[in-house]
Amino acid sequence: MYMLFIDGGLKPGKKDEFLKAWSSQILPMLKKQDGFVDEILLMEEGSEKPCGLCFWKSKEQAERYRRDVFPKAIQSLEHLLTGAPDMRGFEVAAAETFNVAVRKVA
Repeated sequence: MYMLFIDGGLKPGKKDEFLKAWSSQILPMLKKQDGFVDEILLMEEGSEKPCGLCFWKSKEQAERYRRDVFPKAIQSLEHLLTGAPDMRGFEVAAAETFNVAVRKVA
């Protein structure tokens, strides 16, 4: 398994709009990608700085997403972002299943 760590920044006051766009546009698009496993979206407390942990079955599938799909997805969010997000890849060395409670976006 492979994970892409995506780290970016939002323009002031755009957090809720970003979360709605992530739920309605980005996540459905991810679910259509071959090899996609899961995504966890984190928001730095007290800031408008999101980061995503995007899990893939293989490095090759993750790299295909990074190269072919991610640039198009980011274009739809450019008006919300402070700049291009950084992305780094990691091999998943160990994992444990756990439950995470999430607040609902209005």
